[in-house]
Amino acid sequence: MKTFKIVFLMVFILLFQACSINQDTIKSIAQSNSASEIAQYKNEVLKYLISYKKKLDIRNPNSYNKALSKNINLQISQNQNYISVIQNHKKLENYNEYLHYAFSKEDIKNRNDFLIIGLYKMIYSVYRLEKSHQFVAMQYNKASMLKLYEYMQVIRWKIRTAKDLKGNYLFLTWQNNWQLELMKKDRSDLNIIKDLKYIKSNKETLFSPSNFSFEVLLSKMIVNIEYSLKKINVEPYEMSLSAIKSFVFII
Repeated sequence: MKTFKIVFLMVFILLFQACSINQDTIKSIAQSNSASEIAQYKNEVLKYLISYKKKLDIRNPNSYNKALSKNINLQISQNQNYISVIQNHKKLENYNEYLHYAFSKEDIKNRNDFLIIGLYKMIYSVYRLEKSHQFVAMQYNKASMLKLYEYMQVIRWKIRTAKDLKGNYLFLTWQNNWQLELMKKDRSDLNIIKDLKYIKSNKETLFSPSNFSFEVLLSKMIVNIEYSLKKINVEPYEMSLSAIKSFVFII
């Protein structure tokens, strides 16, 4: 009887240990799968960033350094981080500096580059691109990922609305050409609309839809960051308009 109890106890211990091992293994596999999915989301974000740069440079052809363009694309596609820009005799290092100049109301040369490099440097840091692989999802910093998500919401809004000291949009994206032309006219008499170049030539009408393809790309990036947050057990949230409007890139 005593021998039977000992055998029963040993079998119970072995079964318990086996269950523990299985639970740990399952947890490890789940974290590894999550890390793999986050890597896919990261790749999507970078793909959309390259597409966004291409569209932005075409729409704003005088706002980027053509000699630097190929290297910026190469840096993004190869997950590297070697480009730094000199601004006001200072070498810019962190993403806040780049984004500050991207949305400065002052006259900024190559504004597109500040936006794209700033965005990429933040993505590079948050998704830890200096590491070739992340084996578990918990290796990602929750606060940093959430910060990227917030920044992207702010950037999307600023690109849509921000203007310089002269009242010109910092980035041309959604606007129709006739709207930009009208901004430079005396709008006390709206009858001038019919004489605007793009209206008069029938290239555009007052009912021509705005170009939301830029917004779509940014929104796709944000969605993939949302998915990444959920994989590290952080619930994404939409910032209020007042919070977005009051946001400043501090350098």
